[in-house]
Amino acid sequence: MAVRKVAVTLPEELYELVERARAVEHRSRSEVIQEAIRTHFGEAVYVPSDDERRRLVEALDEVETHPERVRDWDEVRSELWTGR
Repeated sequence: MAVRKVAVTLPEELYELVERARAVEHRSRSEVIQEAIRTHFGEAVYVPSDDERRRLVEALDEVETHPERVRDWDEVRSELWTGR
């Protein structure tokens, strides 16, 4: 699939939402924004349950209050793959 770079200007509050989501989800800024665009235009994307949303909000709050607890994605992925 071909890709193109695009410069986008965001209001501060949207930028902060993107940054919080990418910190918790261990994703790139591009991935978060791509998902937002897909959602807007109706491409099927994963929709979390109410419980998952609640846990995500709790995790985002945790990142704000304890940024030192954010874990490296490679470490998390390794644990998921090995079932530790």
